[in-house]
Amino acid sequence: MRFGEDISLPLRASGSSEKLIIALDFGTTYSGISYCFANHAEAKPLPIMKWPGLEGLSVPKIPTVLSYNSGSTEKFTRGASVDTNAKDAIVGIKLLLDPEQTRPMYLPTSNIKKDLKALPKPAVEIAADFIGAVYNHALQEIAKTVPRAYMKLCNKEFVLSVPAVWSDAAKIATLKAAQTAGIHPVTLIKEPEAAALHIVKELGFSMRENDAYIICDAGGGTVDLISYQVEQVLPRLELKELVPGSGELHYFPEYLDKAALIKSTKGGMAGSLGLNKRFASAVQALVGDEQWLTLKRGKGWALAEKQFDQEIKRAFKGDVGEEYFVNFPLADLWDDPEGDLVSNTWRMTGGDLKQIFEPLVKDILNLIELQVKEVEIKRPNSGISGIMLVGGFGSNIYLRERIKAHFNGIEVLQPEDAWAAIVKGAALSKLPQQAAVTSISSTKHYGTAAWSIYDPHRDAGQATQIWRDGSERVEKMSWFIHIGDDIRRDQKVKYTFNYMLEEDDFGKEMVFSDELWECQDRTPPVYPSKSRNLKTNCIVKWDATGIPISKCVQRTGPNGKVFYDLFFDLIVTLESALMTFSVEFEGRTMGSVEADLVPGRDTVTKLLSQ
Repeated sequence: MRFGEDISLPLRASGSSEKLIIALDFGTTYSGISYCFANHAEAKPLPIMKWPGLEGLSVPKIPTVLSYNSGSTEKFTRGASVDTNAKDAIVGIKLLLDPEQTRPMYLPTSNIKKDLKALPKPAVEIAADFIGAVYNHALQEIAKTVPRAYMKLCNKEFVLSVPAVWSDAAKIATLKAAQTAGIHPVTLIKEPEAAALHIVKELGFSMRENDAYIICDAGGGTVDLISYQVEQVLPRLELKELVPGSGELHYFPEYLDKAALIKSTKGGMAGSLGLNKRFASAVQALVGDEQWLTLKRGKGWALAEKQFDQEIKRAFKGDVGEEYFVNFPLADLWDDPEGDLVSNTWRMTGGDLKQIFEPLVKDILNLIELQVKEVEIKRPNSGISGIMLVGGFGSNIYLRERIKAHFNGIEVLQPEDAWAAIVKGAALSKLPQQAAVTSISSTKHYGTAAWSIYDPHRDAGQATQIWRDGSERVEKMSWFIHIGDDIRRDQKVKYTFNYMLEEDDFGKEMVFSDELWECQDRTPPVYPSKSRNLKTNCIVKWDATGIPISKCVQRTGPNGKVFYDLFFDLIVTLESALMTFSVEFEGRTMGSVEADLVPGRDTVTKLLSQ
């Protein structure tokens, strides 16, 4: 049953000021939920600790895995209740919402479009099924903690965490999944931002104004980094984003098995899909392709993978001389004394483990290095107070030691509840009286294309058009947000443009489409180009029908004709993880759209810049 179907727990309670905040860390490998009653005098996010399939255990997260019943795309089991050997177990749902992300060179290539078609239903719908189910379970657990009458009084506010490196299209897909599950309205928050709010809030007693921390969220499939500066500790915690988010998303379609993505190992509490993938490759190289095909379908491999996930990779501290014995029960593998494989047991050394860890660790070190350099540029005389590790892989001992050794002189912190930091911080973000990120640093350039008066010196060689007023114009980019710009959460970025109209245009239907462009090049182009890093982000449509001619500015063009300039403002606002693009006329919003990815460029703008 989806959450939206539970009529006894309405989304909004009419006339009530009571508020229940519910936050979901929708992770690649594990997901968790936290909640808090905002009107409580000492409101503090609490994680859901009881889950189906984990009876008798208290854990803040469950595997992000779902399995549909045979012959059905509606009935399913999820989380720890999923059979670990089920061929139709689906994991990696979250990563499929952003298939455009670049994959690391050390992982094999794959046809992602083909992989998506192998799913029993669209990825957004699968994500909706999982999200709806865990939210519904969470509400049932929350309802056990307070009187039902009070629960009915509470208005529900929802927060979903997303990777900082995700595209706007993937963020929109996440919102669509939540809406399909009957959960709305939803606020998105970047995962490192959520982690920063929780950790810095918990360590507030030891924080000082102007401290700067790099948050490294190393999870199952993503590695996100953002740097923050402490602006204020009391009376409420305020953070400022110093450096735009950076990172990588690791997608593993090689685990596809017919209609399934990544068979899950139940109960593992930490780790990275990359480590598990490289462990599988190491075992395949050890036993050979012929034995591997048989091994990976049996119980012996499921138990060995579980042993690696739960015990071996968490115990590794970097000692290459350490020995680990990986067992493949009932696998009937051929003995290979030279490869240390005897009686279905592989004597794995610390050296073997280091080879598995190395590419991922190097990637993370490089990403942190980039953040360190960017912070030092912004704060040349203040330095970096520390590096905070969160997420499943962020809890790894070996990763922490490698980072400490590489960044000698910078303190490396690994909070005890690093694994649950994101979900707690996501809920905390809805308690602005306690903690808030007041400004963010843009990860892209944003702007529009408009037709400007042609300048033969500056615009030589560019294609021009003779406009209806007789002027010669060239299409140029107007960038109003640049990479690294500090944008306050309550700030409106406003630029004025105009449409050139004739008297005959009035009285007719006037519907305009304006595009928001994005670019990730260090220096954005002056003119629209076919650069792969320049593309349409979204299109806002607005209706100017009925605006009287008296609201326009009359002028005479170079050709002697009379024209009417309709001036309006394009507005960009940044709220947490999503951007809103809107059009205002005389202070009134005429059209609004959340940033989305629009394939190609299918319109020709008629915007004019002065």
